[in-house]
Amino acid sequence: MDFRDAITIVTAELTPQPWDYTTPDGTTLTVIPAGLREDPGAAEVYLRVTRDKTHAAQAAITTTDLPALITALDEPITEPWEHHPHYPDGTEKGRIGEWLGDHHGLTLGPIDGGFVLTAMEEADHGIAAASIVLPEAQRLPLASALRRALDVARGWEDA
Repeated sequence: MDFRDAITIVTAELTPQPWDYTTPDGTTLTVIPAGLREDPGAAEVYLRVTRDKTHAAQAAITTTDLPALITALDEPITEPWEHHPHYPDGTEKGRIGEWLGDHHGLTLGPIDGGFVLTAMEEADHGIAAASIVLPEAQRLPLASALRRALDVARGWEDA
């Protein structure tokens, strides 16, 4: 193995890899760490829901807030859950309806045999939203993917 091969292998191993789940109807949920330098608590992980080529939305969750989502996914979803964004110091920014104009939103809701994840974001025409129904069997793999994405995102934060 030469130096270029070694660098290529190391770069591939360090590059954040997205996690995907696609439903039988073709809707896809993708978890992607942003991979951009940020202040502590401000690095983001994107949860993108893509229904088709023209209908998608993504929510950006910071490393300050991602642990709350992971905790929500650690147990079966039995009641609605809404992302409440916080500043890195822990101060709440407000509820989705109060802040969606400047940020992104994410909700979870229970259904028989699984849960619904809805991502919302500001778009040219107002608010874009896309939902995906995930079976209960995907709850823990999603939580695991979010833990890995959280680790990667924290690695991009300036200490």
